[in-house]
Amino acid sequence: MEILLNKVDPNIPQLKRFITTSAARELSALSTPCYYPKTKKFYSELLYLLKVTDKDIKEFVKRTYKGTKAEKFKLPNDAGTSILVFIMHYFLIKRDQSAFSTTMVYFMVIQYARLMYKQIQYCHEDTFKYTLDTLTRTHLFFREKSIPNSLYYLANQMQSNYAKDIKNWDVDRIIAFLSAARTRISQSVKSFARSYYSNKKSGAMIKTQGEISDDESNNYQYQVLEKGQKIVDDIAKKITSYKVIDMKAFEEAKQISKIKTSIATLIVNGVTNEKHFNNVKMSLQLFIKEAKSVDMVCGNEFYTYVKRMMAIKRTVAQLYFKAQINILLIEILKEVGYLKTYEKYTSQTQFIISSFLAFYLTIMLRRSICNT
Repeated sequence: MEILLNKVDPNIPQLKRFITTSAARELSALSTPCYYPKTKKFYSELLYLLKVTDKDIKEFVKRTYKGTKAEKFKLPNDAGTSILVFIMHYFLIKRDQSAFSTTMVYFMVIQYARLMYKQIQYCHEDTFKYTLDTLTRTHLFFREKSIPNSLYYLANQMQSNYAKDIKNWDVDRIIAFLSAARTRISQSVKSFARSYYSNKKSGAMIKTQGEISDDESNNYQYQVLEKGQKIVDDIAKKITSYKVIDMKAFEEAKQISKIKTSIATLIVNGVTNEKHFNNVKMSLQLFIKEAKSVDMVCGNEFYTYVKRMMAIKRTVAQLYFKAQINILLIEILKEVGYLKTYEKYTSQTQFIISSFLAFYLTIMLRRSICNT
């Protein structure tokens, strides 16, 4: 380890930016059926950012696992895998927990992609979507509501169980980590692939709303809204810790609110600050709390619901969605040095800006809950 640590000379801001941007981009894109993250170019980019060679990494791998049970195992000897584990160690010894966490998420994304390329090489979108919608309730992709959420969940588990070992470079425990991470993803991917090929063979089609009974519909509504409460915390973390910027949500919120692109960009970049975690979480919790039906989140009623929530002028409640959005907005504007300019705007322009933030956050949540 010391040999490689002495060789690397990273531009830390660039390294963090590359990993954060890559993880955010791939998590967002994974909401698209049949999307598999790219797994080839990231390795050469990381070599460049660390200022080392492929030979340096391969020699590091040989030194690390020589004489261990993993000396000839495929995964530990994979250079792309090893460089990401090394970067996790590097960030941990630099006491950069956030960068370590983001690297762990990206590590899980890469492992998922490699397995999916192997299991489902030629993907049919309708079958893929149908399979996601009809998985058993115990399947990870169903339980966590989406593939991005599932990888994010697994990354959090791996952090909790192995962060100390990666920091201390306990080789036996790192081998255990690699095995555990790969196994957890592999189990879910293989199970999904079996269902996918079964559905493809039978020609199963996606159910329409009309095929669902009233009892099933009510139960479904409860499950969706309950799941929304559970994933609010994850969404808040993705935005503030992993710096995820959802470009589809950005474009849709911008179009609805009619906000200037420059101001919208300022806000979505500004909200990706860890100090805004509690305010983002509270805003989304209040949004879900007031939803009386799944249509308010996943159906056509969504847009009217958000507008109605943002139009409230008087309420006996001390905490409500519009007020929390405005609290968050002011904190963002303070942080980016734009508050004085904002205060000079007309009330109409201020409302446009707050509406953009409300739609951006709730569309992000909607996309995660409803798989839109």
